[in-house]
Order: sequence, then C-alpha cells, then structure tokens
Amino acid sequence: MNSSLRVTSVITAIVASLIALASLASCAGEATKASPAPATAQVRGSRFSLRLEPGPSYKFMSSWLIFPMPIYPQVACWIETPGGDYVDTIYATAKGARKQWLSAPANGRPEALPVWFGIQQGRRATADAISGATPSGATMRDSSLAASLKAGTYVVKLEINRSYDYNERYTRANSGVAGQPSLVYACEIAVGSGSGKAVLAPVGTGAVDGSDGDIRPGLDGITTALQLLSVAEISYEAGEPR
Repeated sequence: MNSSLRVTSVITAIVASLIALASLASCAGEATKASPAPATAQVRGSRFSLRLEPGPSYKFMSSWLIFPMPIYPQVACWIETPGGDYVDTIYATAKGARKQWLSAPANGRPEALPVWFGIQQGRRATADAISGATPSGATMRDSSLAASLKAGTYVVKLEINRSYDYNERYTRANSGVAGQPSLVYACEIAVGSGSGKAVLAPVGTGAVDGSDGDIRPGLDGITTALQLLSVAEISYEAGEPR
C-alpha cells in the first residue's frame, strides 16, 4: 500500500471512530432528555400527584471525550407508614432504578440513590413507577397507589442525587463521581380525609459511597445539592373512579 492510500485509510478510520463516539455520546445525552409526564386523566379516582421543579443546580454540562453531555439528577420517591415500613414506590428515574449507567463499575452506582436502593433489596418497584429518562424540565407524576391505601397518615420520602456535584466538603478526591451525597426529602400526607397537599423538605443524606441504605440526619456540608429542586411537593387527590 502506498503512502497516500495509507494516509487515506488512517483518516477514514479516524472519521469512522469519531462518528461512532459521537453517536454514543448522543445516546448518553438522549437518555437524559425529557420524557412526557403522564397526563392526570390517565389516573382515575384517588391518586398521588408528585410535582418537581428544577432548581439552579439541576443540570450540569459535562463532556464525554470531545462531546458535550448534559447530566441530570436521578430521583426516587416512595411511601412509608409512620412507623417506617416501606409501602411502595411512586416514581423512580429509569437509569437509577435499572442501574443502566454508562461506563459504570460492575456493581453500578450504589452511591446514586443508596437509601432507595437499600429499601429495594429483595423487592421490585411497581413497573408503573419507573419513568423513562430523567426529565430535563418539570416533573408531574400521578400514581394510583393512593387508591389502594387505607385511610390514615403516610410518610412520603424522596431521594435525589446528581453526579459531579462537588463542593469544598465533597471533592472529586473524597467523594468519587457523586460529589455531594444523595439528598433525602420527607413529608407527611393524609389519605382518605379529603384532598390535600404537602411540601417535601430535606431531612438528611444518604451514604456518600453507597455503602448502606441509612439516612444521615442533618445537612452539614451540603450546598448546591439543596438547589437541585426549586419545588418538591405531593398532593393527595380524592375522587371516585369513573
């Protein structure tokens, strides 16, 4: 093969590789684009309605090789009894729920949602609770779970984490990919006594290394993670099935 043909072959191979890498990076970014939220009309009767609005730190622009890639948080929201017994999941982003990480270790990313992962050991979340990609904008999620619950007060918990959310306390050196640990929100909501709404408030964090499913009370050292969401609220809508 003469030198000109050799150069052409090399250039062709480089171009092909770049196209393939661009396609892969595009797929990685595509996985975080918005997926349509279920319409309220799809859930009849009594229901929970979860509303999440992005905050200033919700989106982070990273890169994969030479390709820009937006990073959005992983989220899970579930219901517990006042005594702390797990009832069911009402919303979980698919990448976190199915552990479909790009270039992740064999055990996935346990530090992403360690509290929810710990609860899910030996369980499988309801298929209807698993969303598609993480929405790039507001999330409105309706759940029929409320219709199957006895009247009473329940605890709603939400866990959220966005990769590369570093600060002075949680650096790349001491906190891996996650940066600041997952943030856990909680509130109480009454079921069966008329419609109502509650605001989820941050109460603690998960393990920064994903080593267990415990909630660490308090928010010491947490900064921008508190700005992942600007609104986090859940409503109970009482109604009769049509």
